[in-house]
Amino acid sequence: MSESQELRKKLIEAKKLILDGFVEQGIDLLSKIITPENIKDSNWIICNVIDTASCDAVVNILNSLGKIFDISACANIKRIVYCYAITNKMSEYIDLALDTIVKLNKKDSLDKLYNDLKNENIKPEFLLKIGIAYRKLGAIRESNDVLRKACENGLKEACEKIKEVASKVM
Repeated sequence: MSESQELRKKLIEAKKLILDGFVEQGIDLLSKIITPENIKDSNWIICNVIDTASCDAVVNILNSLGKIFDISACANIKRIVYCYAITNKMSEYIDLALDTIVKLNKKDSLDKLYNDLKNENIKPEFLLKIGIAYRKLGAIRESNDVLRKACENGLKEACEKIKEVASKVM
């Protein structure tokens, strides 16, 4: 078996462990097999896990091994924000994911993310981040709607952001 096939086999084994609920064992296996030399050939595994694993598993994996992967290459990057919001945990990966959505000009992804989260009981800080991402995309109305919800949930910084836009418009 070639080195490439062996790597792929072990990555799939780690993914299976993660999906079967053995997250720590999957993380441990990934940390042993992924090296600076094979990271480019291994990056697909993180995107695959983000798409298919439970939110708790996604958060655990990113917190443990996220720095070695290029998550901006993942198609379903909004799920990173969703998973952190659902588990009520803050992380630099939220900002990275939202920045990627903005860079790719994916307002539709942001719309879907917000729609998926708006009936969930999440911290208003997540709403603030989504509102700022909308603003960066030039979607002022959506930004203000999300910021207003964060403001109503007690986040003063969101209230200030709304006032900031209002004063610029007038």
